[in-house]
Amino acid sequence: MTVDLAFVGAGGIAQWQHFDNLEAIDDARIVGVCDVNAETAESAADRFDAPAFSDHHDLYAETDPDAVFVCLPPFAHDDQEVAAAEHGYDLFVEKPLALSAEKAREIEAAIEANDVLAQVGYDWRYSAGVERAREILSGRDVGYVDGYWWGGVAGGEDHWWRHAEKSGGQVVEQATHVYDTVRHLVGDVDRVAAAGSHRLADEVDFSDATSATMTHENGAISHVSTSCAAEDDKHGLEVVADGATIEVTEQSVSGVVDGDEIDESFDRNPYAAEVESFVDAVASGDGAGLRSPYADARQTFELTLAVNESIENGEPVEL
Repeated sequence: MTVDLAFVGAGGIAQWQHFDNLEAIDDARIVGVCDVNAETAESAADRFDAPAFSDHHDLYAETDPDAVFVCLPPFAHDDQEVAAAEHGYDLFVEKPLALSAEKAREIEAAIEANDVLAQVGYDWRYSAGVERAREILSGRDVGYVDGYWWGGVAGGEDHWWRHAEKSGGQVVEQATHVYDTVRHLVGDVDRVAAAGSHRLADEVDFSDATSATMTHENGAISHVSTSCAAEDDKHGLEVVADGATIEVTEQSVSGVVDGDEIDESFDRNPYAAEVESFVDAVASGDGAGLRSPYADARQTFELTLAVNESIENGEPVEL
């Protein structure tokens, strides 16, 4: 079965990863592209010999795809997902899901009401490093996780990423991958207490460094730190579990497991793996193998919102 796909949002991650990865899948075909920037839409559409649109309602009406990729900045989510779900189209939604819990829950309700498949672009869940860490930690009690996302300021001058009212800030837009992986490895969070500072990166209007401590439902504790004022990138997690102390990135796992030192590295493109999994699910109609369904991703999204709330209010937040 050939899976017909439409894109709402043709810049950023669509150009950087998804178009190339979908071209490598024989059974995937892009049948329409929509972007508010006409030049971006037309350029992408020409690549696939598909029509270009500036309105997603027209895209849906004229192409009738099997599934839709929604690749939008957080502030741009309106009714793109809801309208797609109401048409019966399966959804691949890039993170972050929106700017508010209310919008994400509205979308989730539409997905459930129309019984469509919905995957979110938490590519770390498809990385070989995180997959291997899950194998190592299976059946073990996890005591502590320390995650980190350190890097620089994204985007050019006055880019939407630099403004909290459009991006949600670094925790919501970027470090959400680490928060999601913490949940994926340890389990759901009951409580979060966070602090932030803004001393170094004048280019942003949100905290350029954050620290959040979480208590999980199973009694484990975790911590995630972020900074967009770092001179170099550092993304990953360190885990202390029963019989295992490991460091995890998307492409590696190292540490000590049951008394033996390990140092494993991998070469897998998690973006390619996640879209291949999604296309297979759409073709079969079976979403059981999707590692980041919308309902689960919404919990990660609300966790990052809770981190920002705790920073703003100076008090812990119960989830």
